[in-house]
Amino acid sequence: MKDISEVQLDEGFLSEIINAITSGIFVTDLEHNILMINKAGARMVGKRPGDCFDRKCYDIFKTPMCRTEFCTCDIVTSKDRANYGETTMQVGDRQIPIEYSSRPLKNYEGKIIGCVENFIDISERLEKDRIILEQKESLLKKREEDIRHLQDEILELSTPVIQVWDGILTLPLIGTLDSHRAHIAMERVLESIEQTRAAFVIVDITGVPIVDADVARHILQTAAAARLMGSETLLTGVGPHTARVISDSGVSLENIILKGRMTDALQYAIAQLEERRLKMKQFSHFMGALGEDRDREE
Repeated sequence: MKDISEVQLDEGFLSEIINAITSGIFVTDLEHNILMINKAGARMVGKRPGDCFDRKCYDIFKTPMCRTEFCTCDIVTSKDRANYGETTMQVGDRQIPIEYSSRPLKNYEGKIIGCVENFIDISERLEKDRIILEQKESLLKKREEDIRHLQDEILELSTPVIQVWDGILTLPLIGTLDSHRAHIAMERVLESIEQTRAAFVIVDITGVPIVDADVARHILQTAAAARLMGSETLLTGVGPHTARVISDSGVSLENIILKGRMTDALQYAIAQLEERRLKMKQFSHFMGALGEDRDREE
């Protein structure tokens, strides 16, 4: 049997071990009185170990769970099982996030006499997690922006506006044409009209299998906008299904010229340009002759 000096030596050695642990550890009885707390645990609540002895744990560790049905000490002592989780601890005017683990404390007879709780400050871990999450969100946002940029570039490549003749633009559309792609294509048409001052735009939908009402409306609205910019729109490649969609949509076709094929539209546009040039030439000759007559009279 150990004498009192050996027992005291064992207790001192055990105290040194517990105080060497960097996480907080404390022991309570069934009435929530603190029987033991290590230096790290006391330091986390801004106190010395001696200031915590015989104090109620809920007066020292002020958490949202204290004195409620979620009290971890009550759970482990009443259900004889371990309990783990995360919560916050009020220290002065600060809320410190902690991770805790609690176990029932038993005597040599196996009777539950209290609770042992271990807890750590997870502020740094949560801050690192927050930074990592922000970095992931930033990378995800950049990736989404890159994908959208790439999609826009692909849409631009799939909707080329080509100047095939001086004063004539063409927009040959191929493949599935949804409302978004139609909107981008029509915007490019209007931008090209502004840059080239083209008199005619030929929109060819021969390669588009299906045109819905929204797409048809985009095309017809673009034709109206093009006319306001001084350009005529010719639509070619209209099949039976598209003709029905345009007819059923009730949109006016007064701003658009329909032709069967791209070659028909191109011939029409070239002929109209030549006719306009001829008229301008005749007008210039007329104005020149009128000026000469005035000079003679003077």
